[in-house]
Amino acid sequence: MLSLDNSYNEVDLKDFDRKARQLSKLESITYCVEPKFDGGSISLIYENDFLTRGATRGNGVAGDDVTTNVRQIRSLPLSARFSDYGLQQVEIRGEVLMNKNSFKKYNDALIEKGLAPLANPRNAAAGTLRIKDPQEVRRRNLEAFVYHISDYTLLPGKEIPEALKTHAGSLKLLWELGFKSPVNEMRVFDGIDLVIKYCLEFEEERDNLPYEIDGMVVKVNDFDLQDQLGMTSHHPRWAMAFKFKARQGTSKLLNVEYQVGRTGSITPVAKIEPVFIGGVTVSSISLFNEDVIREKDLMVGDTVLVERAGDVIPYIVKPLAELRSGDEKKIKFPHHCPVCESKLFKEEGEAAWRCVNIECPAQVAERMIHYVSKDALDIKGFGEANIKKFFELGLLKDIPGIYKLDFDAIGKLEGFGAKSIEKLKDAIEQSKNQPLHRLIFALGIRFVGETTAKVLAQKVNHLLDLKQLTQEELQTLEDIGPKVAGSIVHFLAMLII
Repeated sequence: MLSLDNSYNEVDLKDFDRKARQLSKLESITYCVEPKFDGGSISLIYENDFLTRGATRGNGVAGDDVTTNVRQIRSLPLSARFSDYGLQQVEIRGEVLMNKNSFKKYNDALIEKGLAPLANPRNAAAGTLRIKDPQEVRRRNLEAFVYHISDYTLLPGKEIPEALKTHAGSLKLLWELGFKSPVNEMRVFDGIDLVIKYCLEFEEERDNLPYEIDGMVVKVNDFDLQDQLGMTSHHPRWAMAFKFKARQGTSKLLNVEYQVGRTGSITPVAKIEPVFIGGVTVSSISLFNEDVIREKDLMVGDTVLVERAGDVIPYIVKPLAELRSGDEKKIKFPHHCPVCESKLFKEEGEAAWRCVNIECPAQVAERMIHYVSKDALDIKGFGEANIKKFFELGLLKDIPGIYKLDFDAIGKLEGFGAKSIEKLKDAIEQSKNQPLHRLIFALGIRFVGETTAKVLAQKVNHLLDLKQLTQEELQTLEDIGPKVAGSIVHFLAMLII
């Protein structure tokens, strides 16, 4: 499941249209425009008219099997008469949502019970798909909109139905079979100018919809032309998302705290008076590094303009300097690590200050959190909270300690019964079967992401084999330059196994 290329203005959409016309050698292209839903992406498989599989997007190649949970969504039919259209197997893409009203009711119920409310409808929907209790999934009253037939197999002797020759036709087919699809909001236009006009008009009405959207999706309507245009490794060339302008609000900058990352980088975090922006209450915002603070001329006590980029990530646009009273205070970036007191260091050409003490407790904890994370070794049941708890109690000191946990001691802690401990044991044991590239990524070597980890794993058969490679040999590998190679050699020199 590929991502969509994004546009933020009319120029981007016109450039998308120009490229599509050049590749297709057509003077004008017919587009289908529909809302871009803001929820959790799913892939559904129907075989012989019955729902047989539901999966999350995951990393775009492999996702979680959520078949049981998607069966709890009332707007998804458990069976649909695809055979009436000559279809034996169909794969459908869609988005699971929690509408604004259901989200409010569910949060009100949580608050009444003294529990913390969910952050926003998008996270609520995506998180609900992965919980283990199907009854709880049903209680949350999710909805699902389907927006694309990505693949299908015809019954023997049947021909492609007329509805599956255009994107708009496929959405109408899904609607007629009992699915929720955006047929009421969908429009088909010849040429990009009318597409742009409709996108801008729809943006003005976004808050009147019963569910959250963060833009519009523009797709080439003809399926044959989609196939002709093809895809890049990242996105289809026949579709583009038009992202709406970010929502904004104002707040007061109360304080700046400093967090230590797993590679020692020091990140300033602005603590602001909570402000509600686009369905989310924002109280903490990353300021990235000292240079950002200086460039924006931020001061503690400032009234600041806050924006959610892509309606997701909050950041401070600027201080409202005209509202300063004179009581604001200059932000002083620390010279020593806020956790271990080691002197900070900044490499030439870099913006971030770093704590170079690899034994810094904050770095040790963050490395373990990364190690067990979903994209690394995916040790389910561990998570950030448990890592920090075990670390603070002295039950866990480093990554190797994950495999030597004292489960008798853990069993005496509140919230850790026999069943949860058994699940944690199983998850730790299963992590030993993860492929080498995930282990390399999990170690948290600076500059080594998932792609570089795969390149390294293809070169060796065992982690220790990497220690035999020189910096020069590493640089002969794809996309590994002097900086990355140097980081790998430095890390492996300190690695004690």
